[in-house]
Amino acid sequence: MDKHNSCINSLAIIRYVENKAPELIGELFENLGKELDAVEDRRAFLSDPGNWISSELLMLLFRRAAVILDDPDAAFKIGFYSVLNQQLGYIQKIIIYALGSPDRVIQRLQRVNDHFSKTKKVELLEAGPLHAVVRLKWRKGIALSREFCDYNRGIYQAVPLIWGLPEAELEEKACYFKGDPFCEYHVSWERPNRIKSIIFNLFSPWRLLRETIRELERDKEALKEKYRKIHELNQKLEKKVEQLTILQESSSAILSIIDLKELLELVLWRLTKVANLDRAGIFLLNDKKRRFELIHAVGIQGEVLDKLKGYNISIDKMDNIIARSAAGTDPVIVDDTSLFSLNQENFLLKKFKPAAFVLVPLKARGHTVGIMLGDNSGLPDFTAEIDREFLKNFANHIAVALDNATLYSRLQDSEQKYRSIVENVNEGIWILDENAEIRYANSHLVTMLGKERLEGSPVYSLVDEENRQVLFSIILENMLGNVARQEVRLVAGNNTLKSVLLSSVPMYTDNEYTGSLAIITDLTQQKDMERQLLHVKKLEAISTMASGIAHDFNNILAGIIGYASMLRRNVNVSPDVLRYVDVIENSAERASELVRKMLLFSMDITPAECGDIDIGSVVSETVQEIRGSLREDMVLDFKMEDDLPPVRGNPENIRKILLNLCENALDAMPSGGVLAIELSSIPAAAVKKDHPCVDTAKQTAYVKLLVSDTGTGMDSVIKERIFDPFFTTKEIGKGSGLGLP
Repeated sequence: MDKHNSCINSLAIIRYVENKAPELIGELFENLGKELDAVEDRRAFLSDPGNWISSELLMLLFRRAAVILDDPDAAFKIGFYSVLNQQLGYIQKIIIYALGSPDRVIQRLQRVNDHFSKTKKVELLEAGPLHAVVRLKWRKGIALSREFCDYNRGIYQAVPLIWGLPEAELEEKACYFKGDPFCEYHVSWERPNRIKSIIFNLFSPWRLLRETIRELERDKEALKEKYRKIHELNQKLEKKVEQLTILQESSSAILSIIDLKELLELVLWRLTKVANLDRAGIFLLNDKKRRFELIHAVGIQGEVLDKLKGYNISIDKMDNIIARSAAGTDPVIVDDTSLFSLNQENFLLKKFKPAAFVLVPLKARGHTVGIMLGDNSGLPDFTAEIDREFLKNFANHIAVALDNATLYSRLQDSEQKYRSIVENVNEGIWILDENAEIRYANSHLVTMLGKERLEGSPVYSLVDEENRQVLFSIILENMLGNVARQEVRLVAGNNTLKSVLLSSVPMYTDNEYTGSLAIITDLTQQKDMERQLLHVKKLEAISTMASGIAHDFNNILAGIIGYASMLRRNVNVSPDVLRYVDVIENSAERASELVRKMLLFSMDITPAECGDIDIGSVVSETVQEIRGSLREDMVLDFKMEDDLPPVRGNPENIRKILLNLCENALDAMPSGGVLAIELSSIPAAAVKKDHPCVDTAKQTAYVKLLVSDTGTGMDSVIKERIFDPFFTTKEIGKGSGLGLP
């Protein structure tokens, strides 16, 4: 709280009330608020011109005086009386007497004002030998009232009285407390008598000197008393500082030391130092056994302490002072054990023979968690100097440490238990922060995605552009406070996509969104099985249809071929007609071959003519056939290893597969490009074990036929359908068929 007023002002109030109603002076100092709560002698404090108080307190004193004296003009009269009886500080007296006349005092009003008030600025608008215009500009933001104005009017009106003149005539032209921007006084006084002025100037210094000496003597005695009190306060302050230091050190230890024994050793030694204890110990409450057990002590020899470990007291043993003290909240201090009713057969009393001791309950979260015990064997009166409040605060620190240790132990057990569950569950788990950054990922998720580390990376790095919007919508739902459950495809370590079911819930702290927790279920295998099952069902339907069409179409072809053969045997047929017959027969034969393939496809029959073949020769011959169909803007890049092993297969099927792939590649390069064909051998170890071509029972080599182009490529939708029969991306009328199937 800001203090803008010297106690010169409160001293004027005190002396005026004391003069008018000495029997009521005590009422002036009652209930003066928090500002003086710590002041023992309020009258002495408010009578010391060296002290300063707030405007709120001075205002309260003015109003209190008016009530005590039943005088609404008390503030004005207090100001007037203080000048009339010269109840000003000697500094102010020196200034006033030295100036020698009212007009000079008026000219130095701001200087005089600064010695007893910082509430206003004094402006002298006019100043003559017998008159002056004074303006008071009150400071903003300070609690002020009309009493301040009245008090100043009383002072200014009484100033001429110092030199034996009649009081001044004062006219108030403006008042800040009536809505004006300032207070303005027009003051006039009589001309001093010349002879009186000479006599005043001759004798006033001596009078001033005597009054100043008397006031200085009073100040000297006051200073001695202040020094004595300050010395006592310093001693108390040193003790408090030492106690606060101990509390601060124990707080730091609680935050930095995890080991409970080490922590108790440190803080108990500090307690013995500040409280003059020979020994100190801690009894911890065992809830299950309902007993207080000694867990640590200092000031006791090691072998004795080892014997004491496990010493316990029943919580229900009310004839034991340690157990009884646990029921309270304040320290229990035994000043002299010889004068106190104690069980002298108690093990601790017989062993250590304390002259006096203290017991302090340790409370945490409203419950007793233990007892702190300290004693002294040689100073029965040492407890008189013990600060009970300090003991309670210190005990609170110990209680917090014990409670934290218990909670930490439980937390460790719980954390280990749940971490084991989370790490071993057969589902992926991640925790995201509010910025969608991964703060935790369990080992199953790391293995599922084939990543070395996930923590610290943004979750959006696990999806491609196609799935980014899906993941964003899930996180947005969490931010809105909703649970989200949706399928998404995550990018694994080898850049493959994993289909997962993401079940994500929001997390909150103090009603503020702090992230989300998600369970990630791998659907990749399930999706593959679904696709395979769908494909099988689709193929079954197509096969059934193809089988029916093939049989009917075969019957039609049989008729065409039969009639064409009859035409050929007709001798009257012209050569031109025979040429048409050849075309009919060739077309029918190709159609018959297609029907045969459809029947093989529909019945899932593997051609019988499969055997060991030289795949290099088959591919080389086919490549030469393909070269003839290339446009000028296309380049064929063919690479083949030497000494390739023979493979099991059908030469014609391989040729058709290669032609089919190359035809599609050429269609995909309308503006030209490069068609690459590569034939190489690879060891079994380099082939994925789940590849359908791999026979894990045989440790053999494999041959890889790779066809690639620089064309338009395929998107993920088309890739899903490349093995669908009769599926094509070509325009209508430009071809279709069994294709890759």
